[in-house]
Amino acid sequence: MTSSSTHWDQLHSNPRFRPQYPNDHVVRFMLGSRALLEQGRARFLDIGVGAGRHCKLASDLGFETCGIDASFVGLQHARQRLGETVLLARASMLALPFPDASFQVVLSFGVFYYGTAVEMNQAIAEAHRVLAPGCRALIVSRSVDDYRFGKGKELGRNTFQLEIADTNEFGTVGHFLHAGDIQPYFAAFSRVTFEKTETTTANRTRLDSDWLITAEK
Repeated sequence: MTSSSTHWDQLHSNPRFRPQYPNDHVVRFMLGSRALLEQGRARFLDIGVGAGRHCKLASDLGFETCGIDASFVGLQHARQRLGETVLLARASMLALPFPDASFQVVLSFGVFYYGTAVEMNQAIAEAHRVLAPGCRALIVSRSVDDYRFGKGKELGRNTFQLEIADTNEFGTVGHFLHAGDIQPYFAAFSRVTFEKTETTTANRTRLDSDWLITAEK
């Protein structure tokens, strides 16, 4: 976790990479999860909390909220934003420090694709483990149509050590998914649905392409 956490510590030191507002797709997912609050205790986990924008949303909606991140600096900023109302812990997506079936809602926004295929599968398995039966997770991951695909040293199928200089990701490992990869990766879940979201930037010269994967246990 050391080299990876150092990279993200440097990133979170820059205000540019500490967005204030939640992603629109996460807002819709969380609003659609509010029925869980009527059934009693509803716990929410953000895997890769960063500076805390999605934990803030979950807490405001009434969820008992937790977040983990590998970055100590990111967690410091999250604590400043969230106060003591949210449980925060420094941990890896590969080894969540929570018992089985601890959460009714799990989110990982743009985190699981930073690693190899083996690491992504392990992160998905951990998300499944801590999710309560009958509950759901939202995982946002990159597709092979993303403009970063192929820009670096190939480490394995659809996996590259990125060598791009136009983002904050130089040197990171990125794993990208075809549509056909999603069901096998999430096979442990009882129901999986997914959509694709795409946005162009830099005068339409770059395509950000992500899968919005909703997985029910």
